[in-house]
Amino acid sequence: MAAGVVLFALLVWLTATTGRFNFSYLEQWGTFVYQRDYMVRAVAVPGGCARLASAFLVQFFGRPLAGIGITAALLAVIALLMNSVLRRWSGGRITFPLTLFPVAAFWLLHFDVWYRYQGTVAFLFMLLLLRLHLSFKRFLYKIIYASASTMVLFIVAGPVAFLYGCLLLVMELYYLKPRSLCFLLPPLLALGLAWCSVRTGYAGEVKEMLLPRGYYMPRMEPGFSVYLPWLLTVAVFVLTALCARFRLKRVWMKAAVAVALVAGVVKFTAWGMGHDVDHKYETFKELNYYMYHNEWGKIVDKCGAMPMNNLLYQNCLNVALAERGALADVLFHEPCHDRRSLYVEGEKDPHIYALLSDIYFSMGHIALAQRYAFEGNEGVDNFSPRMLRRLVETNLAYGNYATAAKYITVLEHTLYYKAWAESRRRFLWNDKAVEEDALLGMKRKCIFPDNRFAALKGLDDDLKQVILQNPAHKATIQYLGSLYLLSKDVVRFKEMLELFYGTPALPEGKLPASFQEGVLVFSGGNQEVLARYHIEPSTFARFSSFVKQPKAERQNLWYFLRYVQ
Repeated sequence: MAAGVVLFALLVWLTATTGRFNFSYLEQWGTFVYQRDYMVRAVAVPGGCARLASAFLVQFFGRPLAGIGITAALLAVIALLMNSVLRRWSGGRITFPLTLFPVAAFWLLHFDVWYRYQGTVAFLFMLLLLRLHLSFKRFLYKIIYASASTMVLFIVAGPVAFLYGCLLLVMELYYLKPRSLCFLLPPLLALGLAWCSVRTGYAGEVKEMLLPRGYYMPRMEPGFSVYLPWLLTVAVFVLTALCARFRLKRVWMKAAVAVALVAGVVKFTAWGMGHDVDHKYETFKELNYYMYHNEWGKIVDKCGAMPMNNLLYQNCLNVALAERGALADVLFHEPCHDRRSLYVEGEKDPHIYALLSDIYFSMGHIALAQRYAFEGNEGVDNFSPRMLRRLVETNLAYGNYATAAKYITVLEHTLYYKAWAESRRRFLWNDKAVEEDALLGMKRKCIFPDNRFAALKGLDDDLKQVILQNPAHKATIQYLGSLYLLSKDVVRFKEMLELFYGTPALPEGKLPASFQEGVLVFSGGNQEVLARYHIEPSTFARFSSFVKQPKAERQNLWYFLRYVQ
């Protein structure tokens, strides 16, 4: 037990320093719904109980430390339980360090955003059944239990039943008796059940119901890491069986082996952190968490303290700046590539769809925000609380109250989103309440009659329509101008200023810094143009400095136009 406590503390520390927001990110893509139909549908397929249990745990991950603590506890229990199985089966005394190899592999696997937490919960179920198997002494009882428990485990936890059958075979072959071959039956049973699942439509391929591939997001191709925990588990059982034949009699020998094993685990974990943990993605998860909770200041502070050489970082930062009304003032203060610095596109990825939904919602393009929220939710099995909230907001803005009520009902049956969902019921079939709400009222005014869910006429044309419809939504014109400048489209930028300057969208007076720099580009020194747009003396001074030393000052539009390809 003491070893388990030490392992728990070590995992908490290691996770908190490596990826503090990893499990909070996981919570955004699935949650537990306290609804009978949801539970029945979940348990009606092989592995449904493990999936339901994992969803129950994941619902608590919204708080970063909760996800870290729960996962550390789960992995510590797995280590202790596997150690109990190995010691009771083989009589060995140096088994706990061996269990750390599969545990380390599972820990690393949790940083893969496409891996389902269900796989780790299913593994725990398997170990519980293995431990119970060791309580049977008579061979007949053991084979009956092994066969029955394999079928039950397949129904309850899915593919891990095949691993369970293989481990049972390894454990029985350890006794070197001919009748041990009867334990070929459990893995064959798992194979037969997997084949039946494919024939009945529960799975697309047999390997999805036999291998850890079944605990990976469908349509995504897993790497070798997803198989590693299972392979290491089989290796640990085989190695334990071999070592049990050669007893270590001296204390120093046992200590030396234990130290060597622990050193091996440390080396393996260090290698895995370099190979499987993408530190840039972990940073994005942190920024994503701040976006989810509208903590714009934390995004700006975080981005100000690190290199901004990543498009996803730039996307998050620019949303935060737009929400604070500062996007067009500091647009070129960070490295910019092109319009992708504002929004990435072309990725058929639910996680990117969620980011795009946030970006378009910030722009005031409610149609695209709703479209990407819907597609993102569909890509993660339709129970993403983050996307469901966005679908509630966009449908309320549109006045699609029946659709909004459907999503509200789902969220009302969750633990952490119930209060939020209930507070949105007052907007249903109540246009006045929507229009008076600071957020929904502003977003409703952004909706233009010609709703464009595909931006077929171009995003810039859509944003123009938003501005014409709701000039008070200040983020939209900042995005539009920034879009033209990042595209190096000075002609359209000029047309935009001519259209909106002096209107409520862009009142006369102080233009944002990057817009003033744009005016100097297209004015050609025309004093009448410069006077019309009230270009500040400080802008002239910076331009004069740039002309003299072009590469000395990089944080401006002029450097971007001349040097950035």
